[in-house]
Amino acid sequence: MNEATIEVTGLHKRFGQTVALDGLSFTVAPGSVTGFVGPNGAGKSTTMRVILGLDSADEGSATIGGRAYASLRYPLRHVGSLLDAGALQPSRTARNHLLWLARSQSMTISRAVQRHGPRGDHLDAQLPAHARG
Repeated sequence: MNEATIEVTGLHKRFGQTVALDGLSFTVAPGSVTGFVGPNGAGKSTTMRVILGLDSADEGSATIGGRAYASLRYPLRHVGSLLDAGALQPSRTARNHLLWLARSQSMTISRAVQRHGPRGDHLDAQLPAHARG
């Protein structure tokens, strides 16, 4: 399983009296790049944290290829995320960041950058400060 569908079904999550997720459902097809847009408190980070197994839902499920993220042996081979752009090493190029992640998952750099075109020249520039949060 190299590519996997992300399926979120009926997610509900509360923090005390605050409803963070209220029956959220969606599917992300394999190979898609997807982002969440919305105001603070809309549930974007909570949704990602539930998908990645960092938080649990009060109700519903989030799977990657039909499995929980925590059960994937090399999860970054299936799905990647960036919850906090400020956590990136500012002196590292995008290519070096991907290489570091690839090595942590026993992947080659060519596999990690294959979706960035045949040369991926844009990966060799450092991220501008405004892109790091």
